[in-house]
Amino acid sequence: MTKRTLQLLLLSCISSVGAMGQINCSTSLKLVCQIPFSTGAFNTNGGVTPESLVAAQGIATAINSAIATQISQLPLASASAGTVVLYRAGVPETYNNLGPILTDRAQTIGRHRIFIGFTASQFFFTDINGIPLGNVPFTFEATAKDNNGNVVSNTFTSESTNIHFKVNQYIVVGTYGITDKIDVSMIVPIERVSIGAATFNNQAFVLNADNTALLVPPYSPAATYTPGTASGLGDITFNGKYVVWRGEHATFSGGMNFRTPTGDALNYLGSGAWGFNPYLVYSYLWKVSPHAKIGYQWNTATELNNPTSTPGGNQALPGGLQYDLGGDWAATKHLTVAIDLLGSQYLNSTKLALSTVPLTFLPTPTSTTKTSVNLPTVVRANSTYTINDLSAGVKWNPYRDLVLSGNVLFQLNNVGMRSRPTPLVGISYKF
Repeated sequence: MTKRTLQLLLLSCISSVGAMGQINCSTSLKLVCQIPFSTGAFNTNGGVTPESLVAAQGIATAINSAIATQISQLPLASASAGTVVLYRAGVPETYNNLGPILTDRAQTIGRHRIFIGFTASQFFFTDINGIPLGNVPFTFEATAKDNNGNVVSNTFTSESTNIHFKVNQYIVVGTYGITDKIDVSMIVPIERVSIGAATFNNQAFVLNADNTALLVPPYSPAATYTPGTASGLGDITFNGKYVVWRGEHATFSGGMNFRTPTGDALNYLGSGAWGFNPYLVYSYLWKVSPHAKIGYQWNTATELNNPTSTPGGNQALPGGLQYDLGGDWAATKHLTVAIDLLGSQYLNSTKLALSTVPLTFLPTPTSTTKTSVNLPTVVRANSTYTINDLSAGVKWNPYRDLVLSGNVLFQLNNVGMRSRPTPLVGISYKF
C-alpha cells in the first residue's frame, strides 16, 4: 500500500547522547551498538579526541538515518487481487486483470468484501550513498596523556569495514470494504534484521607530541568482527482509500497511509517516527491497464536522526515526493504481468561522503624531511536525492479469488541504501 531507506560507529564510551542516549552501549546488545565495537573507534580507554567523537557521531547519524528511512519505507504489496466487476449500461462485466503488485490501483475491493494477503521478501543491501558496504573506510584519532594532562602520543588508526546488512520482511495485509467507495487496510510487517561488521586493512600511526613517528605501518591493530540479529514486529501502517470519481473504465481515488512507530528502532526493526503519506491514484481498467500514483511522505522526529547527538536533538526522518507509474497486462484469463516504476524522494537527507584525513609527521627523530599521507575516511553530509526502482512480476489466479504472486524489485540508481535485486513471493484471497 505504501513504499520504500546502516547504522554504525557510535559511542561505546558515551551513553548519554543521541540514539545511544537511550541505552548504555557498553552493556546493551541493541543493533545500534554492534558496529562501534567492531571498528574499535571508542575502545581506546577514554583516549578518543573530541574531534574523533564528533566525526563518529556524524557518521553514525548518517547511517542510522539511512537505515530508518529505508526500512520504514520498503515496498509493500497492495490489496489489488482478484477480478473486478464493472457495470456497462447496467450490465455487469468482469475484468480478469489482477492488478499491480507493489502499488495501489484506484479501484476498491467492494462493499463488505475482505482481502487477506501475505508476502515474503529479502533485502540484501550492498551500498550506502554510492559507497560499497563491503569497503567503508574510517579513520579515527586517540590521544594519550600523562598524569599532568600533557600529550604523550597521538594514534591515528585507519581501517576498512565490511558491513553485512540484510532484512527479511514478512507482511500481512488485511483490507475491508466499508462501502463500494471506501477501503480501510492494516499492514503488519514482521522483520528479521541481520547486521555484522568486520574490519580489514587496519593500520596505525603512533606519533609523539612533536609529530615524530613512534610506530608506523606495517604496525596494525587486530582485525575485529561483530555480528548481530534482531527479529520482531515492524512499523504497522494503516491505510484508507476513497473513490473520488468512477467512470466506465477509469477510476480516480485519494487516500492516506498512516505509519505507527511500533518497531524497535534501536534494533532497526522500525523507524522510531510517525509517518503520514497522503496520495492520489488513477487507474484505467482494461486488458492492458495503466495506473499512476502520486503522494508525499511526512515523518516526525526519531532518535535515529540526531545530528548533534544531544538530548532533544532528534530530527525528522527525510521524506518527500513519491510516485508510481506502470501498467498491468492480462496475458490470459488467470495470469497478469505487472511492471511499475517506483520513485521516492528524500529531502535534505543525511548521507555519507568519501573524504581523507591528512597526516604529516617525521619518520624518525633524526629526519629532516616530513612524510605526508592521506588516510581514507567517510564524513557526514546532506543532500536531496530520489531512489528509482523497477518492479516486474506476475500474478496467477488458480482458483476463484485465490491469487499467487512473484516479483523482483531492481533499484535503478545507486543513491541512499541500495540492495541487490529483491525477490518477493505472495499469496492472497478475497472473500
